[in-house]
Amino acid sequence: MGEPIDYLIVRNLQTALGAMSVATGYHYTVAGSAVKLDPNHDVKTFAAPDGPRPFVILELKPEDREYQPARQVRIILPITIHWVGESFPHKDESRLQTYLRGCADVERAIAADPTRGGLAVDTRILNRTCDDSTEGAQVWAIINAEIGFYRTDGQPDAV
Repeated sequence: MGEPIDYLIVRNLQTALGAMSVATGYHYTVAGSAVKLDPNHDVKTFAAPDGPRPFVILELKPEDREYQPARQVRIILPITIHWVGESFPHKDESRLQTYLRGCADVERAIAADPTRGGLAVDTRILNRTCDDSTEGAQVWAIINAEIGFYRTDGQPDAV
């Protein structure tokens, strides 16, 4: 039996975000191991001052389902992408520049394959915001996205 389709979709997104590299045209390089699927697992290590920068946390939100004829179900999988980078606090524009560059990198990584390896119909960014509650040099971008896909009701696993 295969894995659940939605799990494979999220893993595809994780891989895409972990492949961001300055060498391939992104503003920042994200280590593949710095893209977390569980916001409750080992995040303190990443958020620590000596943790990797940037790092990304993927947080699933409650899904929406719309049932179609012939036992098809359309699923919208909301996901919040937390991109965390480091700015240079002594430069006025650094925080904004770091935030917008991080958002641009995430958008570019998503747009490279919005079908998540052919498993989804679309991946799109809904909105983004800069978490102004962080202090010091840390820049925390919160990017809300959704991934839409179809599957047969009662058959959640990929074949």
